[in-house]
Amino acid sequence: MDPMAKAFWLGLERSDMFIDTFTSRLSGDDWTALPPDLPNCALWTLGHLAYHRGLFLYLLNGQRTWDERWPALFGLGCPPAECDQLPGADECRAVLAERRQDLTAWLEKATTAMLKSPPVESSRFFATKAEVLVHLSHHEAHHTGCLSMASRLLGRDRVI
Repeated sequence: MDPMAKAFWLGLERSDMFIDTFTSRLSGDDWTALPPDLPNCALWTLGHLAYHRGLFLYLLNGQRTWDERWPALFGLGCPPAECDQLPGADECRAVLAERRQDLTAWLEKATTAMLKSPPVESSRFFATKAEVLVHLSHHEAHHTGCLSMASRLLGRDRVI
């Protein structure tokens, strides 16, 4: 694997480890609870991460992998959904895992030239596919932090 691609893959692997860690103690109503000072429930955050992995993948390979219902539920700037109307945690976890497999497959074939090439669709935010992956890493870190905060605000012990 290209060294730069491997660094992005490692970030994705660590992100999944933290997502699993921060959500492993959530069950039942925890997923849809909205603690004070949080704009979204843990379930929305998990679905948002899963959906956006598909959007980042699209910028890398041009494949649309998302369910047609998901942009309105989990897209950037969408109004907060009623958490009880969202797909369940198991479905969101499955999509998150599928997109990780897709991203891993792309990264395994990625070359430095591919990473330096423009995204499939032009974007004012990303000049190269490497920039897409940098943003993916930051996006994952931000929302993984939100999951950590949700867990703590629901009374779960500190994990780290």
